[in-house]
Amino acid sequence: MEEVRVFPLTCAVQNYAWGKVGLDSEVAKLVVGGDPLAVIEDGKPYAELWMGAHPKGDSQIKDNRIAQTTLGQWIAHFPACLGSKVKDTFQGQLPFLFKVLSVNTALSIQAHPNRELAARLHTQFPEHYPDDNHKPEMAIALTYFQGLCGFRPVEEILGFLKSVPEFHALVGKEAAEELRCSVGDAVRTRQALKKCFTRMMNCEKKVFVDQLNMLVKRVTEEGAADKDTSSSNGELLLRLHSQYPGDIGCFSIYFLNYVALEPNQAMFLGASEPHAYLYGGQSRFARLNDSWPSI
Repeated sequence: MEEVRVFPLTCAVQNYAWGKVGLDSEVAKLVVGGDPLAVIEDGKPYAELWMGAHPKGDSQIKDNRIAQTTLGQWIAHFPACLGSKVKDTFQGQLPFLFKVLSVNTALSIQAHPNRELAARLHTQFPEHYPDDNHKPEMAIALTYFQGLCGFRPVEEILGFLKSVPEFHALVGKEAAEELRCSVGDAVRTRQALKKCFTRMMNCEKKVFVDQLNMLVKRVTEEGAADKDTSSSNGELLLRLHSQYPGDIGCFSIYFLNYVALEPNQAMFLGASEPHAYLYGGQSRFARLNDSWPSI
């Protein structure tokens, strides 16, 4: 029945390991709120609730007036519901996915391609990139929420290069000096920043593990002696290291903006902008396809 335009949905749940567990998860609470008979397992993570027609989590329709069992099937039968422009542009598919995330441990650093790169990747690797569109996101905090989003102002990064010798060792003297000399020239700064970040991410594993262990030891000792560790972003560093010991991503806190959101606050994540979610509950609008790989 095409005239039936509003109906309840049972939404897909993703049980990724980084999600909050049992009823501590905002996702699990929403599941129970929609279906009081739903069984929530105490030791199981409930990471994401998907509302949409994504093939990996198509929402189920709970309305006996409708023959189709999923939202995707209903849209396929009545594509005009999308509007002519959206229907034609996205070949009759719902072009976005609405998610609720409940994050207990940090997610990996991600950067989604811009429109030009997305189109190229779709042409070359359609099995991995089934959509040729970019995928900007809007994240809205449902609870207190923490994340990393975009590169810090260059002055802050230079400050960390000066105050965190272990970080400086990974970037290298040449790249760090190039970044310092680029201040005031936006084009040179972007190039120098890319060089610094690439040097760090491509650092030999033994080198960055040794430097990370030295940094963690130093920050831990300074904290035990009641010294201020804010110049090393010590509290966040130790938390990430406890979750992912020996991971190069721990050093990303010196490149990326740390963002703390109160409920109902939001942040926009543009294409090509590196980001990572650290903790809390949030809802998220994202363009499909929602399967871009992490970096």
